[in-house]
Amino acid sequence: MPKFTYPVVFIHNEEGECYNAFLPDLGVFSIGDTMEEAYADAEKLITKYFQIATAEDFDFATPTSLEDITKKWKGYKVSLLTANLPDAK
Repeated sequence: MPKFTYPVVFIHNEEGECYNAFLPDLGVFSIGDTMEEAYADAEKLITKYFQIATAEDFDFATPTSLEDITKKWKGYKVSLLTANLPDAK
């Protein structure tokens, strides 16, 4: 089962009272009422992203290290997110 692990940055949107889960290496984000919802939606998002990318043989960015993302996004919560793809048949 192929796995893709990328850093995710959580940004609290004060005006919308929601959370964005931003994957800077891929340029995509998800939104949730809570950080947990944003994370769960981001899991679905990157799984679909990599299903399409691998099926179509698209190039995609190498993940930035957690250390480098944490430095760049100082003051934000940063975590890792993994997409687990089913084996090709």
